[in-house]
Amino acid sequence: MSKLYKTLKIGAAVALMAAVSACVSITEVSGPLKVGQGTYTLDRSWNDVTSVTSQQKGIRLLTLDGPTLNSLYLSEGLKEGQFLARPNSRREKTTPSWRTDMGVLEQVEFVRDSVEAYGFTRVESASPRPVTVSEQRGVRFDLTATTAAGLQIKGFGQLVAKDGAAYVAIYLAPAEHFYPASQASALAAMDSLSL
Repeated sequence: MSKLYKTLKIGAAVALMAAVSACVSITEVSGPLKVGQGTYTLDRSWNDVTSVTSQQKGIRLLTLDGPTLNSLYLSEGLKEGQFLARPNSRREKTTPSWRTDMGVLEQVEFVRDSVEAYGFTRVESASPRPVTVSEQRGVRFDLTATTAAGLQIKGFGQLVAKDGAAYVAIYLAPAEHFYPASQASALAAMDSLSL
């Protein structure tokens, strides 16, 4: 095979990969955002980066400045046995799955353990409190975590169940600057859930 032919073949492969990757895009979303059976009303534009990340099916990932700087995870109504985080293998037993018989503290643990499955370490939850969204009772709580590089993360989680399905929202951002800068918009999105 000639050197020119090899170069052309490699060039064609690179062009094909560029064309395929151009089909996957980041979408700007605002206003009402349908996520499964739920609708969130966003008070500002967010970037939907779900298509360029390896999210579990049924989980949307929104960000303002990039997923490492602020992330808002929104789930469709999770059914019995579904995950917030993609298991690493078919045999993995550590990634938690939704169970309809979970009590409030188990719901908090389910979200906390799912955040850990996203790759964060030292994930802790605190201050669980009742929340009423779309006339459904749920739980909201504070989260802290650390990235693999040691960056301190703050956030909060929310789980509202209706008809056996769990609607989960998780907001995570670096504790300095990014958490306080986008906290109000993330809370407004969580409060706006319509089921």
